[in-house]
Amino acid sequence: MSSKLLSLLVAGLLVSSLAVGSAAAVESAPQELPEESEVGTDYEATFELTELFNEFEQWTLNGETELTNVTWTVVQYDQAGNQIDQTSTDGQEFDEDINIDDGTSRVEVQITGTTPEIGNLSYDPEERFTVANFTQVRDGGTQQEVASHDAHPYTNESKTARNAIDNASSVVEDSGDSEAEQTLQNAISAYEAGNFDNAVDLASQAENEATQTQTRQSFLLYGAAAVVVLLLLGGGYYLYKSRQQGPSRLR
Repeated sequence: MSSKLLSLLVAGLLVSSLAVGSAAAVESAPQELPEESEVGTDYEATFELTELFNEFEQWTLNGETELTNVTWTVVQYDQAGNQIDQTSTDGQEFDEDINIDDGTSRVEVQITGTTPEIGNLSYDPEERFTVANFTQVRDGGTQQEVASHDAHPYTNESKTARNAIDNASSVVEDSGDSEAEQTLQNAISAYEAGNFDNAVDLASQAENEATQTQTRQSFLLYGAAAVVVLLLLGGGYYLYKSRQQGPSRLR
């Protein structure tokens, strides 16, 4: 066998092994996942897990959440869409056995609970809490993350402050006013310290400063334009009068 043919065979085997190793893992897609939720209110989300056996034929699905007062409902379906198993578990974590011999083709996970308190206040990026974190666990303890899904928690006070900062941000950015920008940063700091009323006041102040700057800039622009127009009119009038007088003649 020539060295060239041997090299081609080795390369082919390498590509094949890479293709096998890169088989698609379990996929998790939200069917219902509210983007945000008020602290202390009911929250519900639903997820569909597919591609269950691309790597392993038997494993355990683990789910965790930061919601409180939680109930998980896990339903397994066969390829025809028929329900073959359903379990319900209370608590912030559950485990569900997934076995190809059961005829399972896809799994639907529904979670209901209460939106938790905001952990660390952060304007950008905004605060998030874990709705559901799914992990594939094999016998022996090896595991790999399937997917993590999250949402934004808020209170009426935090939402009011965030909206005030959002509204001020666009005005401040357009104005280019450094003082307004500093006031806006102070508003963000107040927000992240939990001083929401102060954050609203500072955001309003920043917006007013930026608006005043934009107004001054507009006046200056209009003033400059008026000067140009007056100069053009004056120059035109002078030219007109000069032409009316005509050239002087010696008599």
